[in-house]
Amino acid sequence: MNYLDSNLIIYAILDDTNIGDWCRDILELVQNAEMPACTSFLTFDEVFYKVNKVKGRDTAIKNLDALLSMANMTFIDVNEIVIWKALDLIKEYNFLPRDAIHAATAFVAGAGTIISQDADFDSIAGLKRKWID
Repeated sequence: MNYLDSNLIIYAILDDTNIGDWCRDILELVQNAEMPACTSFLTFDEVFYKVNKVKGRDTAIKNLDALLSMANMTFIDVNEIVIWKALDLIKEYNFLPRDAIHAATAFVAGAGTIISQDADFDSIAGLKRKWID
């Protein structure tokens, strides 16, 4: 299982360079059931905030509707188990809460890889970060 950080989705929506192309390719692999993937419902908030700020509300809503409807994407609840794991990660790695929630969600979902630009995830034992080479 692969965990998709919100920055991957934000780049897929907003970036017209090779980074955006790579992110859209990842989402296509997920949609076509070639790559198992999940993300947190926290991703909804982060994507809406950034896309709304850059492209406006209508673009944010359109893209989030597509994301929530995307075949083969699993959305993981931010529940008590995730929050307790996030707190453990905050204590151990001095993470900020949002990054801790993403990493905790990845662990709870059984994702061994997090696809993210955020190099902070490199320090977490048991979670491999992947990003465009």
